[in-house]
Amino acid sequence: MVLCMGSESPDEELPKWCTAEVLVLGCGNPLMGDDGLGPAVAELLLSRIASSKAAPQKSQWAPSCVINAGTGSRGIIFNLVAGPVRPKLIIIIDALNAGKRPGELFWVNVEDLSIEKAEDFSLHMTPASNMLLDLQKAGVEIRILACQPKNLPEFMSEGLSPEVLAAVGPAAEMVMDEAMKRHGHQAGK
Repeated sequence: MVLCMGSESPDEELPKWCTAEVLVLGCGNPLMGDDGLGPAVAELLLSRIASSKAAPQKSQWAPSCVINAGTGSRGIIFNLVAGPVRPKLIIIIDALNAGKRPGELFWVNVEDLSIEKAEDFSLHMTPASNMLLDLQKAGVEIRILACQPKNLPEFMSEGLSPEVLAAVGPAAEMVMDEAMKRHGHQAGK
């Protein structure tokens, strides 16, 4: 599901996620255990945005687009690299095994992703870092919010572990705070 806030695209040929000030991508496969973190956070953000549209005083974001990208984030990132218009900030939410405590949330810089990620096709990893680095060189700010998974099964196994499930709400708050902090959110705007 995709929900974009803000003005209509100035170029009707471009998808709104290209012209949004802030693009949030929930990445991962919900059929692979804790790899479903990104989609779960995206769905929570989508429901919060929908409720804020009904009651605008609850929360006001900078013009944003949230996408439950699932396992399709590479295509979105590729289109942004190749396209003429890009968001100012892209926030990626994904499970990332970094040897931390299960459910622990942490920010990762694109430059700090392991070299193996340059051509990564794994379903439980962030998009290939080479394309993210290209976007960064083109002036797009990239933020990756990662969560240490407990359960990344080899075979399909739906559902988040209790530790990662408990991180969904705090991750949504961190994403909202980052989007507002980075792009001049002012209450009542």
